[in-house]
Amino acid sequence: MNKDLKSIQESGFKVPKNYLENFEASILSQAKLKEKVTKSGFTIPKGYLKNVEDTILTKVHKEESVKVIPLFSKRNIIYISSIAAVIALLFNLSNINTKATYDSLSLETVENYILNEDYSTDDLASLFTNVDLLEEDFNTISFSDEAMQEYLNNNLEINDLYTE
Repeated sequence: MNKDLKSIQESGFKVPKNYLENFEASILSQAKLKEKVTKSGFTIPKGYLKNVEDTILTKVHKEESVKVIPLFSKRNIIYISSIAAVIALLFNLSNINTKATYDSLSLETVENYILNEDYSTDDLASLFTNVDLLEEDFNTISFSDEAMQEYLNNNLEINDLYTE
């Protein structure tokens, strides 16, 4: 890098010929001209500053009637919102046609629903048909004595056996 700086011998800037010789004379001539001139040559018309405010305000306050075209008219907004509502209804109505079946419900869901709601025995009995409650169906279910004893020991207390 130092080699590049040493190789540059000229700065690139040049002074015109006889510039420095005539420089002092040109400065003195301009100073003499400024001493001779007393007026600048620029004048303001009489009464201009008194009337300038009124003329500016009259030009600025001229209101031109401009026709305003709104981007969204009420009519277009109503059309767009009604189309959106129809599309939303179509999607929602397609989901209504699916029906829940007893097979799709889990046992825990049904148990929680029955335990958390206040139902009487009549309400629960109305859910079963006569075919579901046949005595013959209960006779086919067999429990061993050990299983019955274990169930009674784990799930019942002596107070539950007493009736009022």
